[in-house]
This record gives sequence, C-alpha cells and structure tokens, in this order.
Amino acid sequence: MLPSSLREKDGLTRPGLYLRFKTRRYLVLAVIAFALVALFGRTFLAWFGVPRAFRDAYPPPIPPPPAITSPLPPLYENYHHAELSLAQHHWDQTRPRKDEKFLFVAGHSRGCGWGNAMQELLLNAYMAYRTGRSLVFANYTWNDNGSPYSDYNGKKIPSLIPYSTIIQGPIVGAPFPSGDPTPLAVHRDYFDHVCPQKVTFIREDISEIIDFKNFAKEIIDGWHDKLADVDEPCVQTAPNSGQIFNFDVFGDPRAMIDIWPELAASPILTHFGWSPLVELAFDTNRDMFLPSLSIEPYLTSQPFTTAAARYAVVPGLMAIHLRRGDFAGHCEHLAGYPAEYNAFNSFPDLPDPFVPPRGPDADANRAAFRVHCYPSLEQIVKRVRELRRAPAARGLRKLYIMTNADEEFTRELREALWRDQDWQMISSSRDLVLNWEQKYVAQAVDMLVGQRAQVFVGNGWSTMSSNIVTMRMANRIRPDSTRFW
Repeated sequence: MLPSSLREKDGLTRPGLYLRFKTRRYLVLAVIAFALVALFGRTFLAWFGVPRAFRDAYPPPIPPPPAITSPLPPLYENYHHAELSLAQHHWDQTRPRKDEKFLFVAGHSRGCGWGNAMQELLLNAYMAYRTGRSLVFANYTWNDNGSPYSDYNGKKIPSLIPYSTIIQGPIVGAPFPSGDPTPLAVHRDYFDHVCPQKVTFIREDISEIIDFKNFAKEIIDGWHDKLADVDEPCVQTAPNSGQIFNFDVFGDPRAMIDIWPELAASPILTHFGWSPLVELAFDTNRDMFLPSLSIEPYLTSQPFTTAAARYAVVPGLMAIHLRRGDFAGHCEHLAGYPAEYNAFNSFPDLPDPFVPPRGPDADANRAAFRVHCYPSLEQIVKRVRELRRAPAARGLRKLYIMTNADEEFTRELREALWRDQDWQMISSSRDLVLNWEQKYVAQAVDMLVGQRAQVFVGNGWSTMSSNIVTMRMANRIRPDSTRFW
C-alpha cells in the first residue's frame, strides 16, 4: 500500500494533491463534453433542420446586383450570326442535297413563357430525331410581326431570341454523339433558302387517326409512320395548324409516361446543355450555390461530355420555385377544373402525387388547391421545414429562391426562412449578378440552379418547374429529392 502521510514541498498531503488532480480532470472532461455537444448539436441541426431560437432575426445582407442602364434590350446579333454559320449550312446550294431531309414545326409556340417553349422544343426535336430528319429550329418567339422589340407588362423585351443564347447541344445544331447517323439540326433561314417549295401537313393529319390524342408516344409514332413514306426533303407543319404538342398534351399527367424511357435515353436529353451565356451566369454567382471553399471547376472552363456528368448535383443546396404575379389568377383558374399536375411533373417515381380536391365545399377545395399552387408565406416556411427533415435533404446548408415575386415579398420570405431554420445562406433570383444579355434569359439560369440542387421544390403546374424536373429525371438524380408544394 502506497504511503499517504508524506509531505510535499507545498505543504499538501497526497490526498489533497489527488483531489486537485481529480478536479482538474473533471474540468477538462466537462470542456470536452461541451465542445462535443456543440459540434453534434450543430450537425443535428444541419441534418434535420430543427429551429434555432437564438438565430439572428435578419439574414446577412447580400449586395444588390449592379443596375443595367441600357435603354433597350439586346438583340443577340452575334448569336444569330453564329447559328447561320453552322457547318451544315451550305449557302451555295439552292436545293437540298440528296442526304438532306428536314422537318420544321411551323406552328410552334409564340407569345408564351420560356418554360412552355422549351418543353415543346424538346419534343419537336425528339420527333425529328425519330423520323431521321434534320430538326429545323427557329427562335424563341414572343412576336414575329417583324418588330425587333415587344412590350411585356410595360417593359421592352426582344421579340425574337436565338435559342443558342439559352441552350447548346444537338437541338441547336451541335453534333450528335459519335456513331449517331441523325442529320444535324439547321436554322429556319437555311431551310427557307434551300426549300422554297415545301410539303405541308397539318396537326390533324395525325391527331385524327390516333387513339390517345394527348399521349406523346402515340403522336410521335404517328408522325414517324406518316413521314416514313415521304421522299420529299422539305417537310413542315402548317403555320396556322398550331402546336403539335399543345396545352392539352402537357396538361395531361399520363402524356409522357410511355415515351419517357426512350426520350430520356436519346441525345436530345443526354446531350442537352445550357448555353455558355447561361453557364457563365452560374459561374459568376456560384458562391450562392456551391459549398464554401468548393474546388469544383467552372462550367465554362470544361468541355462538354454529357448532361449528367456536366450538371452533377450541388451538395448542400435546396432550390425552391415560387410562382407569384399572374399565377394568383392562374391558380384560381386551374382550381376550377380542378387540374392535375403537368405531364412532366407526374412521373410515378416522384414522391408527391397530387389528387385534386373534389369535395362538396367549393371554397374548401380551392383553399386546398391553393396550398400547392400559390402557397402563403407561412405555408412556404412550413413546407421547407418539413422537407428539410427528409432523408434526401441531409446536409442542406444553402437555400436559393427562384421566383418572380416582388422585392418586398422576397425579402419577407427570406427573413422568415432565416428565422425558422439554420441556413448558411439564403439568396434569390433577385440577387443574381447578370450582364445585359443574361438579364433577358435569367429564367434559364434559375433552371440550371434548380436542375443541380440537392433538393428541388417546384410548382406542379409550372412549365418552368416541369423542365427542371425533366432534366433531373433524365440525369438520374434520386426522385425523392424532387418535391412539390
């Protein structure tokens, strides 16, 4: 047994020394325990989104983007010139070569939002691909009466925007993957140059002979069979016959289910890309989206391979799409049907199917519909809190709000979300730094962000959300990370 009565130089007995050592050890252990609790508590909050009462009341301010003072919108002349200069355009010819066959949907959409135009363009491109003809692409068209500018809500906008300002890939004339014999897409001006005489069909030539008029696969199979026996190289649909894929198609939740496997595997989607102009805007604002200290290369510095490789998921990012403005009246209109989700928002693998309310109380039905179509600020905050607890949402740190809402609503929403949850950053479409040309294609920038988000929350009746969902599904992003209000 060790002796306990020996004196030390400081006069303390061995038991006293032991008690002092023991007290220090417990103090060190207490400090370590507190640090571990703080560390794991923060991790738990980051993973499961538990509200923190001691959050600052207001999020850190984001410097406003610089004002763009140009009196008129851009007309994108350089992009138009580049489209006309594609290598597959043989301007010295006055008729098609033997290996050239074209398909132009002359009744394409006009005067509608980019989301509507894009989903139609994707299917028109796939239809041309299936028929073995060159897609004839035109412009994103707001007004084709010859005037360079149009008026939208009292503001000047370009009447025509070249599609290459928004997207890249085979749809706008880029090569198909190696070994694919499909002829390259051409511009409408070239089509008109070599095809002064055209064979014209109307939409009803096919819609009248198929059983399910809204099913995209039946429509495309019908056009494929119709054109298989047509030797004429210059084929178009009648300008006054309207869209082949119209609101009835895109509003039918069953319309894309049969065609989706082949469409998703086609180069139309596997090699779909956003334009360098749009990707540059993403790169410029990447601090809003990417994790802090990210070493991911800039998009604009990388060669294009495939869409899935180029637009990988950004870990830690939640993007939410909030339609305001005219959607208040649009949601009331849709509630009167009541409408189901759009076709591209109705994939069976998605976790939030919508069954329209059809109870005896019309007001209650409209209120239930409104939660999903035009949620209030409080409902938005609640839904974000719910979704942040889902398995697919673990590790979320940044929140991006895609919206056309006014400045006051966006500010109030940002503050409410900041107070409710532990976020590293909350930003919105209004915070993007854009140049003069990017300003008028800003919706595409938001779509790129939504496509890459770890979790995306969309509006089931919005075509902008539909296109984001389309790209996420085509790139095989886990379906349970794509949600709706």
